[in-house]
Amino acid sequence: MKALIAGGGIAGLATGIALRDAGFEVDVFERSDELREIGAGLMIWPNGARALHALGVTINSLTLRHISICDWRGRQLVDYPIKAISERYGYEVGFVHRADLLTALAVRFGAEGLHLGADISGYEYDEAGIRLVLPDQTTVAGDLVIGADGVRSAVRRQLIGDGDPEYLGSTIWRGIATTDSIPLAAGGGVNWFGRGSEFLAFHLPNHRIYWAGVTKAPRDEEAGVGGHKADLVKHFGQWPDPVPGLIAASEAGAILRNDMYDRAPARCWSGDRVTLVGDAAHPMTPNMGQGACQALEDAVALGNSLKRATSLSMAFGLYERQRLRRANRVVAMSRQATRGIQIDNPILCVLRDTFMRALPQRLVLRTLDATLAASSAVG
Repeated sequence: MKALIAGGGIAGLATGIALRDAGFEVDVFERSDELREIGAGLMIWPNGARALHALGVTINSLTLRHISICDWRGRQLVDYPIKAISERYGYEVGFVHRADLLTALAVRFGAEGLHLGADISGYEYDEAGIRLVLPDQTTVAGDLVIGADGVRSAVRRQLIGDGDPEYLGSTIWRGIATTDSIPLAAGGGVNWFGRGSEFLAFHLPNHRIYWAGVTKAPRDEEAGVGGHKADLVKHFGQWPDPVPGLIAASEAGAILRNDMYDRAPARCWSGDRVTLVGDAAHPMTPNMGQGACQALEDAVALGNSLKRATSLSMAFGLYERQRLRRANRVVAMSRQATRGIQIDNPILCVLRDTFMRALPQRLVLRTLDATLAASSAVG
């Protein structure tokens, strides 16, 4: 059977690998002319590492030994029990540049069946099969379609018809600092929480530090007169070291800014000969660090379901039983975490920070069980 995958990002390539391993012929259609991801880092929690292992993909990640959450003055609120997390779930916690993960997936998938510069406008099907429709109205025929085309998925728009994603009221700047003089402990990462804002920094391989700043802002707001760097200094210039140093050490032209969107959890992801994975199925905010990990779990679960089932409808049902409730829970948790960051009332911020400081580590681990515990989807 032939699978047609709309989208050649992390979800699409991982799904392509899983379906080939399940015995399918696979074609992946990516709208960009080249595979490239810039300016962003990704947390690979144990569930993501477990899925990568199942896919046979090795990545150049930096193992994290320490993660702290602090307030915007630098006072520690939570110290994540990284050693206990690794021991509990059987895999290390790592941080990787998005481009490195995408490259590793592309190498594992290979050039055959990967079509760049191929945008998808939708699909059509009948008794003979299903076809992806390109913008020029030419079609590509196959036996099933997987929408892996992101938060504004054309496949989802046709399948579910739930409109545009929802703007959540915050914007995020992302960048990479390459200086060796930043005071951030090797193998460590920090999240600072402020009033309606957040800043985070994590080491990447090859002596780089990924950082991101989040604050409440109107949708589609333009950069100020001095550009993104000046805007960041305005919002975060008075925060503790190394925040101002990270902004100063980053190339202004390489700083990215994107508004934050997600969707309300869907009740189903599948139809006749078509299903969804990754952000097309369950777009979520980055606050739980689970977007890539959940997409990787989708890929493995869908591949395993197609191996086990005797029909597409049976396979899609099995896939959704394994993944839909679990992924939707993470969507809700991520949105809740975003709302917590968006608190800007000083008294409520004090209450939030006091609550976080009082959290016992066992409760932190119990909360993580919802996303990190092993499931039948990935063994």
